[in-house]
Amino acid sequence: MKSLVRLLLPLALLAALLSPGPATAAARTSTAPVGQAEAMRRLSFMIGTWAGTGWTVTPSGTRQEFLQTERVRWQAGDLVISVEGQGRDMADPRTIVDSALAVINYSEATGQYRWEAFSRGHVTTVVPVVGDDTFQWSLQTPGYTSRYTLTFTGTAWHEIGETTVDGGQTWHQNFQMDLRRLS
Repeated sequence: MKSLVRLLLPLALLAALLSPGPATAAARTSTAPVGQAEAMRRLSFMIGTWAGTGWTVTPSGTRQEFLQTERVRWQAGDLVISVEGQGRDMADPRTIVDSALAVINYSEATGQYRWEAFSRGHVTTVVPVVGDDTFQWSLQTPGYTSRYTLTFTGTAWHEIGETTVDGGQTWHQNFQMDLRRLS
């Protein structure tokens, strides 16, 4: 019996040291940079499941209306936010007209947020502008600039997209989305 206790006691201590108990979980949480966690909490207004309608102007110049869902979730220990969106043709909801994934994170080293979006085979990485209940990101190309401005209330997400071809002197709206929080 004594030899069994001598054998099991070191094994039990080793298992306790290696198990992800409350002390280990607390140590993991406390190692996250406080500035990064605080910066990400500024975006908590986006978290939730959202649904509603929108419209966009297609490259051919026609207006396409769509049904939209957005799932915005904390990821990676609440230091990353994922945004999964899907648009369906309003005339035929079986037809998906857009599917996108984006991630938002914050770098303490640069003091900036990063928005990285994946849609239609393209990847966009930009530095967004974060305000109180607002989020804006822009994409610059040689011929034009597009910007998307998101405004949130407790239950609503309003987003517009605009383009400029004259360096920001004039903007033309080509996108709008109005969503309600489901959860």
